[in-house]
Amino acid sequence: MTTTKSRLRTEAAAPAGASPGAGAHAAPVRQRASKLSSADREQMIVRNAVRYFARHGFQGSTRDLAKELGITQSLLYRYFPSKQALFDRVYAEVYLSRWNPLWEEQIQDRSRPLQERLIAYYQDYAKSMLQQDWVRLLIFAGLEHAGINERLFRLLRVKIYEPVVRECYAEFGHPDAPFDMDEETEMVWALHASIFYLGMRRWVYVTRMPRDLEATIRQLVESFLHGMRARVQAQADERAGASRPPEPKRTSAPR
Repeated sequence: MTTTKSRLRTEAAAPAGASPGAGAHAAPVRQRASKLSSADREQMIVRNAVRYFARHGFQGSTRDLAKELGITQSLLYRYFPSKQALFDRVYAEVYLSRWNPLWEEQIQDRSRPLQERLIAYYQDYAKSMLQQDWVRLLIFAGLEHAGINERLFRLLRVKIYEPVVRECYAEFGHPDAPFDMDEETEMVWALHASIFYLGMRRWVYVTRMPRDLEATIRQLVESFLHGMRARVQAQADERAGASRPPEPKRTSAPR
């Protein structure tokens, strides 16, 4: 059976937006570095590094990367003095530059029903983030411990997962109820992972996708909220039961 890692390495890396099997073994488009300004050359390096790492993973050598870029390794190190510095820039290019701060406001806008907010967020998130480079780089980062995935997951937890938990408790009538944030964010993780898996199906497994992606996301959100409503209410019932005074013991009347 082909492993995820070997599948990632052998699968063709088509340009973003192309069909999954397109552009097999296509090399990044090279530009004549000598004709570029310093800023443009740096951006060219980053853009092609994204393509390179999405095809080969983060264990690819800077020597091979420089060769694909058509520049010397010393020039590459002039812009990025270490491989980690290049990883950091790739993270910013692929993940941070696509992050929309309005998502955070949207999730916490209580003038709209929570279901409507989450559907709008995840539909937009899927369009912006579930691109070939985004998905494949994240998988490689997890396999090869490049650190990118940990940073993204911390961002998601603070900006998305924890606010969604708080909004669920507010939506279902218990805004001030105590809860274990670690346990509750696991529920949001599950929702988020199910949507990320749609990107995996397209860009890693190259298998059939839902005919209507927006409808699928809507159904996933509805299922999540149904479960969270039951979870919040069950916890409220448990607290109410614990706070009731014990019933007096009944004694039998003497015969």
